[in-house]
Amino acid sequence: MSDSIRAFFHTFACASLQPEQLGACFADSFLAADGTGARPVTRDDFLRALPRRAAAFADAGLGPTVLTALTETRLDDHYWLVRTEWSALRPAGGDPLPLASSFVLHDDGESLRIVLYLNHEGLP
Repeated sequence: MSDSIRAFFHTFACASLQPEQLGACFADSFLAADGTGARPVTRDDFLRALPRRAAAFADAGLGPTVLTALTETRLDDHYWLVRTEWSALRPAGGDPLPLASSFVLHDDGESLRIVLYLNHEGLP
């Protein structure tokens, strides 16, 4: 695995509760997709939605998420496809909820930014 991808997702996972750091992982605008379709999203809109997402996880009895698997494919000189698997912990006990997402990252030679966030498996 490339060091830059490993470092990026370490930052991404650690920044989940820190909006400024998490926002830095995303392009100014990106494509968000799930089973209902795809839509363009600005970084600012995404960050404003994070409290609702955190509330939905809390309402479902879920705590922090932990990155459990990561695979990468270099698409060309500027893009990476990265599949991630996560586990949402249940503070009250019980089996964690598996989550899965893929990301397309743009590599400008100095930094990586998410330009596509594809949610495969999330909250029911």
